[in-house]
Amino acid sequence: MHCPIAARSAAVINRLSLCTALLSAGLFFSCGQFSAPDSPDTAPGSTYPNICQTDDGFVMIWYEGDQHIVISEFTAEGWSRKDTIVSSERFFKNWADLPQVYHAGGNTFALSWLEMSGEGTYDYDVHVSISTDRGTTLSEPVIPHRDGVKGEHGFVSFFDFMGSTGLIWLDGRAMMPGGHGHGSGSMRLYASTIDPTGELGLEIMLDDMVCECCPTAAVNTSAGPLVAFRDRDPDETRNIQLSFINGAQLPRPIHDDGWVVPGCPVNGPAMRANGENVAIAWYTAPDNAPQVNISFSHDGGMSFGAPIRIDDGKAIGRPDLVWLDDETVLVSWLEEGVESGKLVLKKASASGSAKLLSEFDISSGRGSGYPKLALVDDHVFVAWTEPGEGGGIRSKWIQLGS
Repeated sequence: MHCPIAARSAAVINRLSLCTALLSAGLFFSCGQFSAPDSPDTAPGSTYPNICQTDDGFVMIWYEGDQHIVISEFTAEGWSRKDTIVSSERFFKNWADLPQVYHAGGNTFALSWLEMSGEGTYDYDVHVSISTDRGTTLSEPVIPHRDGVKGEHGFVSFFDFMGSTGLIWLDGRAMMPGGHGHGSGSMRLYASTIDPTGELGLEIMLDDMVCECCPTAAVNTSAGPLVAFRDRDPDETRNIQLSFINGAQLPRPIHDDGWVVPGCPVNGPAMRANGENVAIAWYTAPDNAPQVNISFSHDGGMSFGAPIRIDDGKAIGRPDLVWLDDETVLVSWLEEGVESGKLVLKKASASGSAKLLSEFDISSGRGSGYPKLALVDDHVFVAWTEPGEGGGIRSKWIQLGS
């Protein structure tokens, strides 16, 4: 999820106001427990939720069926009535490459999704639209990559940039045809902007060799927009790379993990900003030792502390995180369980502490997608996909406690 939390002072005011409104609306009991409605109106078979924190709560989008992306917002009044925001007969649905929603301030949202561009298995384009009425209507969709190549384009992240909304994406224009439907050349990372009218800015290449299909991340920091992605070296070392869009600092890895892997692990970073503070969580597996690490910055992302390992020894990855206060984040990720998998949620801080909040069973397969988090006062909302017959989007509220 790629939606930065606002500066701490504004966040405190918004959360206190939201809490007061929730209490008056009857959505909390006095003990802090949620009353109905506690879940969005997702249909059986719905898949791949994504979440963005807003000034009023959070918004969630997801697939219903094969031809519709729907939206619902959680505010002081509870869940808004879900509404179809995009329909297409040519969606490219991918368990890791989710539709993205980004709150650009006020009533403005940016939205991205993937559609097939040709007959090849991996011929698909990024489509981007702007809504200035909180998702009720969208601008005419545009394709940010202007290469005209029928190939892989995806894994979008949004950020603020000079009055417009910036975005990055993985771009396969340089990849030549190869086996198994994938190209044999290098995946690249590109960036552009889209203004409130839907007009595109310049298209810029940020990196000419990156991992082929790991989700990206982006946040707005005091030093400028910061993006994170899994890089790829010629020797197949695949570290998580950081890059400031405004050139405030040269690109560099968050840490030299030393993970050499001949194929894409489909496991990208999660990154969130809170004023001067930035936290990033990522999966890596050097020497066949799978792990989830987190690192903190207190200067807008210019420098980060040493990685803190927080997994329980059987990490699968797919992390997400939210800031709880100036010092603490809540991190989620998948681990291997007794029969399938489990989602683990821990509170972590730059001091190195990591305290278990909750864990529960979910599918460890790709069908569960990337579980997503949102924060409302002292509760965290979690959403994921339960695959298989009778499946669909599942969600739950968890009280943070002490």
